[in-house]
Amino acid sequence: MSPDVPEDGDPVLHHDSMQWNNSGWTDKPWSAPHLAPLFTELTSAKTAPAWARRAVKIIHRYTREHGQPPTFRELFTELATQDPAYRDHEEAWSSRAVRSLVMVHWRRQGWVRYRTETRTLRSGPTANQDLFPATRSARREGARREAPQER
Repeated sequence: MSPDVPEDGDPVLHHDSMQWNNSGWTDKPWSAPHLAPLFTELTSAKTAPAWARRAVKIIHRYTREHGQPPTFRELFTELATQDPAYRDHEEAWSSRAVRSLVMVHWRRQGWVRYRTETRTLRSGPTANQDLFPATRSARREGARREAPQER
């Protein structure tokens, strides 16, 4: 019998690489070798804003086309098509743990917002200023302030 499997057949919890969820034992995205590269790319300070910008665009387009926001799975399925290293990250893109923790990170940054119900995904309060700093409306505001006043 393997040392990691007790006699009753249940896996042993290793505190550094496993976690429990409702569907069973899963690897943590930040320590599992097959999940960590994508998780790091989607949450690092250098690359996360670019991925979040893509996500916000997808959320807006999907909502406009379908009349309701996408689910996390639908969003990440679409984001995966934009990953040049998709073949290397294929399993990670379909990981529920990666999706959930990335969305928590983006939510804490203010780039997205959502409630516990499905299909409540929206762009967050800081998405425009952080992800799209020179939006058209901001340029218009600047033009209005600089326009000469007629009397």
